[in-house]
Amino acid sequence: MVTKDEDFAQRKALEKDGPAIVWIRVRNSRKRELLRWFETMLPEIHAALNRGETLIEVV
Repeated sequence: MVTKDEDFAQRKALEKDGPAIVWIRVRNSRKRELLRWFETMLPEIHAALNRGETLIEVV
């Protein structure tokens, strides 16, 4: 699950079950800018998921 909502990250920190959470921590931006930024972060996100991480904070 990809989210900008801190509530999901907090819940994941307390409960280990459920889907992996990718918590996006960037300022508000236009959709195009956000998607371009997110695309550059995909290799890092994939690597974290492959390591078994379930709460990935992307800044």
